[in-house]
Amino acid sequence: MDAQQQRKRLRHGSHRSLRGSGLPEKNMLIIVVDYDANQSYVKRDLELFTKVVCSLTMFGNAYLLQSSENDLVIWSCSSYAVNVIYPEKLIDPTKDSDSQLEELAVVESLTRMRLFNLISQDITVMKRQAKEEEEQTVTALLPGTVAMVLSYLSRCRREVAKVAHIRGRILIVSGSKEPPIPLATMQMNAFQVAARMGVVIDVCALELESSYMLRHAADITGGFYFSTSNFDTLSGVLLGLFLASPHVRQHLNYPVQPQADLRAMCFCHSKLVEMGFVCSSCLTVFCKYTPICGKCETIFKPPQKLQMYIDNRAAQRRQRELLKLEMERQLQII
Repeated sequence: MDAQQQRKRLRHGSHRSLRGSGLPEKNMLIIVVDYDANQSYVKRDLELFTKVVCSLTMFGNAYLLQSSENDLVIWSCSSYAVNVIYPEKLIDPTKDSDSQLEELAVVESLTRMRLFNLISQDITVMKRQAKEEEEQTVTALLPGTVAMVLSYLSRCRREVAKVAHIRGRILIVSGSKEPPIPLATMQMNAFQVAARMGVVIDVCALELESSYMLRHAADITGGFYFSTSNFDTLSGVLLGLFLASPHVRQHLNYPVQPQADLRAMCFCHSKLVEMGFVCSSCLTVFCKYTPICGKCETIFKPPQKLQMYIDNRAAQRRQRELLKLEMERQLQII
């Protein structure tokens, strides 16, 4: 079985078990909004974040209007905190669907108020810290947020396992650069778990030419990755590309997704490598041989050819030292 078939099996393996159960299915869209104040577009113009929030509320309302079986959850994350924006408590899939239209105004007002309050708090914290060095646009809590969202979805499924099945989907809206290697490893593990759970991860990247980790998230889970820097058309992008469910997209004329870079990233220099050394204990990748793993501190036995090279260099070094001592002895005799 090749890699493409394995990814396809991960994407759709959990869905097959739902079709013959006879229980009703509900759809849950979880939006993860990156409101970190260090993002390039937020630092340039805070009004752009207002456009992002307005576009997301419009998208969320459109998703709720699609069907009474649709549930919406909005999470937010930054370098300082992770918050649940909407709803305030765990969704009850057995609720009366007649009241769903009344939630549209609540989604808009609650999302705008909370996100603006959160980003204002973060900006205040940044000003109070008054860091002189250049800020890095890294959302360190995004990997943990994805893991928390998956736990939340698993809890929802467990709560209603006897009355309904929940088909989950995640939309990440972020403009932050790649996290450090330890967090990137955690993030990749979360994406693998999402694939095992049958959760599709879509990504809307804001002013990012290419995000290695987020592109992998969409590729592994069967989602869609799109990067844009035009905030005036963001509403159309969200409605046109991310409103349709994954099983409907195959019948639509979607833009061609570029092939994800499947090369590994080394732990030591954060470079993409085609061939490297892998720790047998923690599976960390290194671009060059190292006698001790920099992550789990496992001691490696050097390869045979490398050991021969080390022995030859040691023998040459000893021979040079002996020649040096012999020359000094002869000079003393003279």
